[in-house]
Amino acid sequence: MHTLTSRLQNIYNDLIPLLEQQDYSADRAGSLFKGPWGALLYMFYYEQYIDQDADNAAALLEKIYAAYSPDEGLNYSFCNGHTGPYWLLDHLNRHEFLDMDMQHIAGDFITIAITQSRFHTEMKNFDFLHGSIGICNFMMSFADREDVREHLAWFTDQLMAVSKVTPQGRSLPIFYTYEQPAGEYVDAFSLAHGSCAALILLAKIYTAGIATDTCRQLAAESIDFILNHRLQVNDTGMNAMYPAILDGKYSSAHSRLAWCYGDLNVAWMLWYCGKTFNNAAWKNEALAVMHYNTRRLTHEAAGVMDNCICHGTSGIAAFYRKFWFETKDPAFLECATHWHNMAVSEVSFSEDNSKHGIKVWQGKDKEWEYAWDLLDGGAGVGLSLLSQLQDQPLMWDECFLLS
Repeated sequence: MHTLTSRLQNIYNDLIPLLEQQDYSADRAGSLFKGPWGALLYMFYYEQYIDQDADNAAALLEKIYAAYSPDEGLNYSFCNGHTGPYWLLDHLNRHEFLDMDMQHIAGDFITIAITQSRFHTEMKNFDFLHGSIGICNFMMSFADREDVREHLAWFTDQLMAVSKVTPQGRSLPIFYTYEQPAGEYVDAFSLAHGSCAALILLAKIYTAGIATDTCRQLAAESIDFILNHRLQVNDTGMNAMYPAILDGKYSSAHSRLAWCYGDLNVAWMLWYCGKTFNNAAWKNEALAVMHYNTRRLTHEAAGVMDNCICHGTSGIAAFYRKFWFETKDPAFLECATHWHNMAVSEVSFSEDNSKHGIKVWQGKDKEWEYAWDLLDGGAGVGLSLLSQLQDQPLMWDECFLLS
């Protein structure tokens, strides 16, 4: 326990001078997942749940907000555009970290966000991190506005229009492969970029009483498609139960455990939609997926390299902790604890303090580097780890579609 709290304090202390000096590139200044806004999310949760004597987050938010220019540029993506900072403000307000009039603050912003979401949707960019799903998910907090309700209904119709009826169910080919010389749209069972995010958003739209018939039909037929792509597995296997991307080019059975793609995405989507649409079969399949993957306990079996939340050990821990809270199944708590312990042991800072963040794997081109951000670095790892000390689920994971 002492090691965990000290690691959390180290992450917190590492972020203070970074945010105070705004020691990050200009292209990160407006980013939630890769910039200061995600780091602020960690700081607020640390001060609320780990050390209530610490008091830096509000002042740093005020400083960063003062330097922020939401009227500059037309990048409204959830990952690194204007929607991210506004999501943070709304999240902090809804969960009583701060007291703000978000209807006033976000009033004009919502109008522009609808325009940007429409643009992305018309360009077939439904991506959660970079396209219209992320923008629409943010707007769910403002679903009492008539213009938002109209847009969400229109969005649902557009998602239906790009879907394709197949013998295996309704395909949602909304992931663009970026192949050369020309890419193609394919299905991806993904929260970051594909159909799992779309289906969770549809469940939210349905709950808001918007386009309910279309949402129900899309969910039922699209989930049939996903279930019909279940892979052959056995009681001793270490392969995935579901493919990540249906592009026919990679070994589907070796899909890694991650937030961004694969089995854990499918499981959470099935559980969320199963609860929303009262479908016990979907919930049972979600539990089967989670139980099956409790055996993939090594880095090699899980396909992970580091502890980042996007595709590392802290991300896996977050999923299993979530399912523990949902079910109280001790197998999920045991698995969450295993990955949590792995994540803690992997927290490593620059020995000479010359770089902010913790050491994470940045891909074969960059290999190991230090990162402090929400998606791939210390802020995200810290949020997952501090949740392990709580006896109730924390809501920071709304930004990852896990609440």
